[in-house]
Amino acid sequence: MPVLRLAADTTLCKGASLALKASNAERYLWSPSSYLSCTDCASPVSRPDSAITYFVTGTSSKGCVSTDSVFIDVKVPNTIKVSGPDTLCFGSSVQLLASGAEMYSWSPSAGLNNSAIASPFASPRKTTVYKVTGSDTRGCFSSARSVSVKVYPLPVVTAGADKTINVGQSFDIMPRMSADVTGAVWSPVAGIIARNYPGITVKPVQSTEYTIDVKNEGGCHASDKISIYVLCDNTNVYVPNTFSPNGDGANDVFYPRGSSVFAVRSLRIFNRWGEAVFERANFNANDASVGWDGTFKGRKLSPDVFVYALEVVCSNNQTLVFKGNVTLIR
Repeated sequence: MPVLRLAADTTLCKGASLALKASNAERYLWSPSSYLSCTDCASPVSRPDSAITYFVTGTSSKGCVSTDSVFIDVKVPNTIKVSGPDTLCFGSSVQLLASGAEMYSWSPSAGLNNSAIASPFASPRKTTVYKVTGSDTRGCFSSARSVSVKVYPLPVVTAGADKTINVGQSFDIMPRMSADVTGAVWSPVAGIIARNYPGITVKPVQSTEYTIDVKNEGGCHASDKISIYVLCDNTNVYVPNTFSPNGDGANDVFYPRGSSVFAVRSLRIFNRWGEAVFERANFNANDASVGWDGTFKGRKLSPDVFVYALEVVCSNNQTLVFKGNVTLIR
């Protein structure tokens, strides 16, 4: 049997030709016949349009036969495809997508985690147009496409300095923002009594931390916080130091008053000898109907100075205790 000798497998660029060389036999027969200049010669010329394997049968002068093959890979022109234009916020990344080639080269390489792969991650610091060139491993053909990545800056917002208020008071929060802000959202909603974009007016019952989240045209977000500390003290409670229960309709009853006082836990009034002349518990402030009318056991008391002890619970659940004197005037 003849020991055929053939050229090694190879790769061609589409449109190029190659002479297939066989030796060590008397006669040759090539198949398939596609793209061959001859099928019964030792060195036919092939100009294939696509990958193909040729088989050659060699016959010796004695009529002995052997067969071998050669593979020709063909590189064809590529048409590279890329993802559409994209946007991102400064400091974030987006994955670029390319297909249709065997090898890729992106430029500029700045901001890319790998400029030699099909789908690198891009983190540009400014708006950038990336160009990708796709080629084959043989270097036969190449094509290029571009994709734009628009970079939006992060918005800037400052909610303001923390504030301490008395329970029952309101406070206007007006943030400072960069000019690119297109929307602002405050949270939580508890205690917000008015909105004046981008600010709010709050009247929280308890100390509350408010957060403002802003965004710009690119959907980029930024946030800041402000704490409103709510206190209840003697400015929230008023206890008169005189009253005149003479029936003239003016200051006839002694009772505690105040703003945002949730309840009066107890009110006790003593004469100068320490005897309790009035006691009441668990009632609302600012209610004259539950106050002291200057009587004790159904008898009107004479003008004098009395001592009171008052315990109130503010609407923020803070408990306050007051002690003082009240003068009864007839």
